[in-house]
Amino acid sequence: MKKIITSLLLCFSAIYLFAQEETLFGDLHVVGAFGAPIIEVGAINGEIGADVGGGGALVLNNMFIGGYGMGTSYPEYVTASGDERNIRFKHGGFWLGYTPKPHKVAHLYSSLKIGWGSARLREDGDDIAKDRLFALTPELGIEINLTRFVKVSLSGGYRWINGISKLDGLDNENFSSPTGLLTFRIGGWSDSDEWDRW
Repeated sequence: MKKIITSLLLCFSAIYLFAQEETLFGDLHVVGAFGAPIIEVGAINGEIGADVGGGGALVLNNMFIGGYGMGTSYPEYVTASGDERNIRFKHGGFWLGYTPKPHKVAHLYSSLKIGWGSARLREDGDDIAKDRLFALTPELGIEINLTRFVKVSLSGGYRWINGISKLDGLDNENFSSPTGLLTFRIGGWSDSDEWDRW
């Protein structure tokens, strides 16, 4: 009887081991989550300004996957016909990132924002013209662990915009720009117990 039970257990164990599914992301584990205020400095139509927004994500090992949203109102723009308009610009979407050795006090930080949004020309609070856009913003920089719950990164990137065709005198090139970003990631990470000095 013992031999039969032992044989059955071995058979079930073998079946279980062979039945283990292999997956592309099988080794990824959720190790934290965060919310993040974001400040992005760039240019629209040659005018330097700051986009303000935020995002949030789940942390999977050294990567994160989440979403973001940001926007701004730029100073007056004079159209080709001589009219004064304000530019309103906003976009949001997916936010992906990778931070190797996040337990180090200072470490590499990279992210990619893939978003959709709109650009508008406004006068006295009313939309005069509006266009939808696609935004792609890769960035690379350095992140510092300020505390166990707060990380701050300073990075540089490029905001690539596509889809602008209905705004008087403005096109994709007027909205695409090199960027500098300041990001505060506030949350919890399982790597905080492994921090070392440098």
